Amino acid sequence: MNKKILVMLLCCSALGLSACNDDNHEDQTTSTDKVTEPTLIAFAKLPVATYAAGPDSGKAVSGANGIYPPFKGQPVQGFSAALKNDDDSYMAMADNGFGTQDNSADFLLRIYKIKADFRTKTKTKDTGQVTVQSFIQLRDPNKRISFEIVNGNTADRLLTGADFDPESMQRAADGTYWIGDEFGPYLLHFSAQGILLDAPIPLPNPFNSTQELRSPQNQFNKANINYVEPLVQRSGGFEGMAISPDGKYLYPLLEKPLVNDATGQLLISQFDLQKKAYTGQYYWFALNSKATNIGDFQLFNDKEGIIIERDASQNNLGGYKKLIRVKFNEPKQAVAREDLVDLIKISNPNALFGTVREGDIGTGSVFAFPFETIEDVIIENGTTLTVLNDNNFPGSSGRNAKQADDNEIIQIRLPKALF
Repeated sequence: MNKKILVMLLCCSALGLSACNDDNHEDQTTSTDKVTEPTLIAFAKLPVATYAAGPDSGKAVSGANGIYPPFKGQPVQGFSAALKNDDDSYMAMADNGFGTQDNSADFLLRIYKIKADFRTKTKTKDTGQVTVQSFIQLRDPNKRISFEIVNGNTADRLLTGADFDPESMQRAADGTYWIGDEFGPYLLHFSAQGILLDAPIPLPNPFNSTQELRSPQNQFNKANINYVEPLVQRSGGFEGMAISPDGKYLYPLLEKPLVNDATGQLLISQFDLQKKAYTGQYYWFALNSKATNIGDFQLFNDKEGIIIERDASQNNLGGYKKLIRVKFNEPKQAVAREDLVDLIKISNPNALFGTVREGDIGTGSVFAFPFETIEDVIIENGTTLTVLNDNNFPGSSGRNAKQADDNEIIQIRLPKALF
């Protein structure tokens, strides 16, 4: 596979975002076709071998699926959160890089601005591509982080996948970004240009407000500073995070149950954006017995939203991958839940996947999203949802057992409006 280096000297700097002009403002979600079941209405993908400007990376990984380090630049991969822009582009946040703190010290944490030229029922020729337009480099030049980071002795203090594992993201009314991290777990507050504005905010234990909830990857624990017994599972931090429609509250959601919690419930906490503090209110999301994790959480009104729920399978049309409609009950109670979309069984009457390679699965009249990590849902309107996978570059092979996964972006039309 040919590797593509994205040289973005005109679109961005290594430190911040400078948006490129884009004259294509066609709204891909304006189709009014009625459907009787969840239906694929748009498809696009960013090839796995897409790289952005930056230092070579992957020195501590062995590679997989025919892709081996060192990688020439920074892989544009692992979309763990995504937001819609007014110009129909998306802000897609890469996760920590190559999967662990130990192997991701040369992966730079960024938010990429991407634009999808969706393949649709009426647009089938020379479409389906995704363009990377620019990026925001996350960094800590003002030394808000008190523990050691990889680039701590440099002026810019560019953040890496050994420092944080960003897995969820929201944009506040003032244009700043709030990011949910898995290692702490922490809430991280960045300017629109990617500068960390506040010290990482830890998660208080809802049963003991004087104590933090920490994971085994927590940096203070690893340095034996005010050690707290980890109750958040490894890679079990803030995988999803909703924002209330009025912009007042964040609702970070843990990916997995707390240690020794046999109920299979995940903690949803409430965070006051104006006070920059947790309110003490919390809720629970009860995992289906077939599920192991959640992938994202978004609200469409002050009480109702969507959670991605999944198992750990890939390349398996019998896997469990669903969008769940949820509704807040009283605090400290489990949210109500009902199935919304089975991501393994999506109607595809217009064959929108495009060229099918030998070994590809789930591309026919019944379309599937058979990836281990499905981590992004965007509520475009009452009947249209956009879903993205995290391709775990280069190790995941959900679409094809012999090929590294691309970053796929799909749009789904619902038979019944959410609102």
